[in-house]
This record gives sequence, C-alpha cells and structure tokens, in this order.
Amino acid sequence: MHLYGGSGKHSKKKPEKEVRREEYEYEDEYVYEDEDEYEDYEPKPRPRHQTAKSRGRDIKSTNHTVYSGNGYDYEDDVHFESDDYVSREELRSRKHRGRGLLVALSVILILAIGGFAAFKIWAKPAATRDDGPNTYDDGTDEGTGGVEGVAPDQADSKRRDGVWTFLISGLDREGLHTDTNIVGMFDTQAGTLNLVNLPRDLLINIETNPKKMNIPYPASVNSGGDGTSALLDAVKDILGYEVDCYAIIDIQATADIVNAIGGVYYDIPYDMDWDAPDQNPPVSIHIKQGYQLLDGDDFVNAMRFRMSNDGSHTYIGGDVERIAFQQKLLMALARQTLSLENIPNLTKIFEIYEKRVEANVTVGNLAYFAQEFMKISADNITFNTIPGRGDGYVLGLSYYLADIDEWLVMLNEYLNPFTVELTRENINMISYDMDTGAWDMTQGYIAGQ
Repeated sequence: MHLYGGSGKHSKKKPEKEVRREEYEYEDEYVYEDEDEYEDYEPKPRPRHQTAKSRGRDIKSTNHTVYSGNGYDYEDDVHFESDDYVSREELRSRKHRGRGLLVALSVILILAIGGFAAFKIWAKPAATRDDGPNTYDDGTDEGTGGVEGVAPDQADSKRRDGVWTFLISGLDREGLHTDTNIVGMFDTQAGTLNLVNLPRDLLINIETNPKKMNIPYPASVNSGGDGTSALLDAVKDILGYEVDCYAIIDIQATADIVNAIGGVYYDIPYDMDWDAPDQNPPVSIHIKQGYQLLDGDDFVNAMRFRMSNDGSHTYIGGDVERIAFQQKLLMALARQTLSLENIPNLTKIFEIYEKRVEANVTVGNLAYFAQEFMKISADNITFNTIPGRGDGYVLGLSYYLADIDEWLVMLNEYLNPFTVELTRENINMISYDMDTGAWDMTQGYIAGQ
C-alpha cells in the first residue's frame, strides 16, 4: 500500500512472500509471512532525508507539491521501499482488529436476522371481508337497507389480492361527533393509497335527523346503541360494501401521537386566533402564521380551526376548504410519523393506539401496514373529497350534497376492492338538486319519511 493515494509502482522486483506495509514508519523489526526464511535478515533503514527523487525513482502523483522543513525536502504521494514491510506488533494488531470486526459484524447480522424474523412474525396483514358488494331490498321495507347477500349478477365478484379498505374517524370532544371521516383503500400490490374525505355535513340516508355524516355515532350512543356499528352501517351505504378495517380516534389521542414523534412541521397559512368559550371544552386557538413545529395541542387546534375572532381568516369555502387544509395537515403527520427517523417512536404510537383508539386492527396489523406504506411513493398517494357542493340547503338545514354519479366514478377508480364495477344498486344514498328541486335516491326512499 502507498501513501496519499499514489500509484505505488516500482521497477524493483519484490520478494513474492512479503507483506505490504500500510503506514509510513520506520521500524527496527520487520516481519515476513515466512519468518523462518528471513529470521537472520536485518535490513538497514534508509535515512529519512533521502527522497525518492534522489534515489532516481520516477514519481507519479496527481499533486506534486514539494514540502520543506527541518532541512528535508519531500513530495506527497511518494512510496518508499520501507513501506513494503510491517512489524510483528502491527501484524498482530491488524489480525486482532480484523477478528474483532468480524465478530462484531457477525453479532449484528445475527441480531438483524433475528429481529427481522421476529418482526415478520409479529407484523401480520389484517383480515379482509368476503361478503361482496351490497345488495338491497326493493324498498318495500323502507329504512332497512343493509347487506342481504351477493346478488346473482355479482356472484363472480372477487376481492383483489393485497387490497384493504378502511375507515378512520375522529371523535370531537363535544357531543361525540365524528367530524372527521376518511375512507380509503390501500393496494399493496399496486403500491397505491387512496383516501377520500366524507364531510361532517354530508347528507346521508339515515332515519335520524339531522341526516349528517357526523350524527350516526352520537345518535346511537345517546340512545343506548352501538355507535361504531351505526357509523359503519352509514359508511357501508356510501361505499357499497363494508370496510375491512376501522379506527375511531378521539382528539386527545391525535395530540398524544404528535407529541410522541416530537411534533409535526407544517406551514400555517395565516394567524389562527379563535376563542369559543361556550364550547365544551372551551376553544382557545392562537397559532402564528409560518413554517413551524406544531406540538400535539397546536396540531389539534389547527385541525379544529374554523374562523378568526375578527373574521379576517375564515374558510371562504366553508367545510370544503377546511377539509382541504385538514387533508394536507394529516398527510404531513402520516409522512413524518412513518419516516425513518421516527421508527424508534413507533412503539410509543402503538401504546397510544392500544389505549386510546377503538379499532378492529391490531398493533401487529399496524406494523404490517407501516412497512408497506414506507415502500410506496408519495406520488401514489391520493387525497380527495366526495364530489358535491358544500353550500346545500335542504330539509331546513345546511348540508353537503353529494353528486352521486360523480361519486360512483371516483368510487370505482379509487376505492373499489372488487373485480366488478360498483353501481347505484350497491349504494344507499340520497341527494338534492338545488337548481331543479329534484331528489336523487338510489334505493327509492328517504329514511324516516
């Protein structure tokens, strides 16, 4: 080996069994691979002042800087013949270092293989449903709806492999309303994740009034029923099938998750100042404009923000504009949570999940989805809102009115886990055309009327 990256070429032929030296040092003792053959050999080190050039040797270097000092001149990238030898101490040290490195690498490899194997055993995909698309009665028994089996024309429908559908709902502190409802489909084979927001004011076909998306859960709980089942039934009517996975997250759990990863970086578009002491619990939001690290409370408050105290910053598009902001904020949370630097924090998130989230998905399922999520490109993640208008007014209340035909196009493009197309026959939705005053009812009735 040579110094400073030089070529190290020599015109003099060296002994075949010599060991190359790595450092420029002069030793009184030299070691050969066959010590018996050279045990009586005592080389005489060259004087340090003798340069390669003075010995008549060619110097090949990319940098021919000449250094001088203490009466000696030398060039960099110079290879000395004495560099061809190594001392016994250096040889032993090298052997020990090599052996120690090999042992360390072996231990790391064993631990890595064992940890990976344990992770693969622990991380399991969630179960998928095989009921097929919804089929409804003919409307004679109004208000029932629901899944009754697979219709004859859908008998050949199959679930696509590696595809999971899900619902994520956020419970507000006030009244147990599910003000955030996101349905999605994760296709691990295609490497795509599609998410669609169902606005809290979306008009849905339920018996309870108001007929809004955030009502089924609290209405059922307040009447002694199962809020989760009621919410899943409402989502099933909109999607045309029952989702495989669901998670209902209270707002404090979201704050805890954000704190567990050390906060979320986000560019707040404007000052958010909103005080609503009449709410339970009272709202007091004060977040400055600009790119910043949001802690759990600020993240949740940014999600909840609707209007400024002085009216200067209010979502002009109502809930539609607010939803668009929430989607970007949630995407920032998802990406930063599942980034490589946050992998050590996943155990904290799993603990919060087990304590504060109602779901049919285990922590092992989450681990599986997390590893699959990290494989996909950000370009293959879509976030949409069900098509419609947010300024609707019907039945004496303001609603988000879905465009059912456009919804079916989006449903089949982004959220259909089957090999057959979902149609109006598979969904139970109502909407209203404010221009013509006509109702659109896929199953021919309005529940509760």
